Amino acid sequence: MANSQATIATRPAEPGQAIVNPSASAPGQVLAAVRARAAQANPAVPAAEVDRWILHFVGNPERRRSLEDALGRMARFEPLVRDALRRHGVPADLMYLPLIESEFVETAVSHAGAAGMWQFMPGTARLNGLEVSAYVDERKDPVRATDAAVRHLADLYRQFGSWHLSLAAYNAGPVRVENALRRHAAGARGDERLYWSIRPRLPSETRNYVPLFLAATEIARAPRGFGLQPRPAAALAFAEVWVPGGTPLDVVAREHGVSGAALRQLNPHLVRGMTPPGRCWPVRVPPRPPALTPLD
Repeated sequence: MANSQATIATRPAEPGQAIVNPSASAPGQVLAAVRARAAQANPAVPAAEVDRWILHFVGNPERRRSLEDALGRMARFEPLVRDALRRHGVPADLMYLPLIESEFVETAVSHAGAAGMWQFMPGTARLNGLEVSAYVDERKDPVRATDAAVRHLADLYRQFGSWHLSLAAYNAGPVRVENALRRHAAGARGDERLYWSIRPRLPSETRNYVPLFLAATEIARAPRGFGLQPRPAAALAFAEVWVPGGTPLDVVAREHGVSGAALRQLNPHLVRGMTPPGRCWPVRVPPRPPALTPLD
């Protein structure tokens, strides 16, 4: 398994070329370099595809604001995501995958029925140990879904030996990627360049998925270099209390002196606003402030 401190190359290399990631310093400096590079690049080169997506993100005022908002929300979940990445030994850059999946909105639902910060489909969610039922949808639980998503990504890397192929499989499913490799790459794996060689044989969304992720990663590593100034949200913090089945969250909120809205925000996976009937359930509540130490 790849070291959790490693990064995923955002400058896809052509054979014989080095992979180089531009550094960021002054606001907008990297964006200017990307624009200059894009104006001269061969559009068939993978790195040029990443540059085009970077300009897509930051070249439009509405998309820039949306990305800044998403980067601000990312701070709320960053400690728990980075902890999961470390525990499962996968690259730290996978921190940025929810930027393109959900913009770090834990209640996001796609037209296809994928849900949560990591956009699991119901079947994939259940295969990775998440409950998707009438009362509980753990795809919308940022804690449980993050652990499941990182484990899933680690399993995909063990299968394909390449993060670009693993990301394609996360989007399209491993069977589609396996079929493309078997038919068009003699079943090879373990090389990042394989994704780019089979890319024309993958679904249209997956053809864009990896360059989109690489572009978002390059921006998120150094947003000031692209002229972005996100406002970081406070990190997610909570305590848990065990509650009998069938208890409305509003009742729990009154008992703990907090608003129902605050409890619903901490428990988006309790989709009916109550604990599932017939079993006790841990409900997240705002953490109590530390006790004051009396002055002598």
